[in-house]
Amino acid sequence: MKLLFLPFLALVLLGCQMISAGNQRSLLDVKLIGVWTGEYLEEGGTLKRWRQTRNADGTYVIEFSFTEKDETARNFTESGRWWIKDGLFHEIALPEKGHPDKYRYSFKKKDCVSFVLVESEGFAEEEDSYVFNECLEADSPPANFSNSI
Repeated sequence: MKLLFLPFLALVLLGCQMISAGNQRSLLDVKLIGVWTGEYLEEGGTLKRWRQTRNADGTYVIEFSFTEKDETARNFTESGRWWIKDGLFHEIALPEKGHPDKYRYSFKKKDCVSFVLVESEGFAEEEDSYVFNECLEADSPPANFSNSI
């Protein structure tokens, strides 16, 4: 009888561990999938504009344009991963180094979302130190299933 009990116990414990790991998995908020635009004016006068595509597979691409007070502009692109965990929006650029940025987010208007930075590079941020809005420009491009079975 003891010989039957030990394998059964091992299976039960393994099953509990798998359920626990599954519950900790990160999720996506489907309302955030799509092409979003935003802008932010820094205290020094730099105007940051961006166009971000958040995909249903948890990846993103941001096209940035920074314009200085003297009208000089810099354009660059960033890509990475995004997810929702513990009610916060997480975002980390590739290659993944350090910690993701974490934001509180809420939908103020039908197609606009407000973000408040709460943690960057693993450090807590001052309340409302970086707040910005993004508005939906277009639905996300269709998923690429060319490599699927």
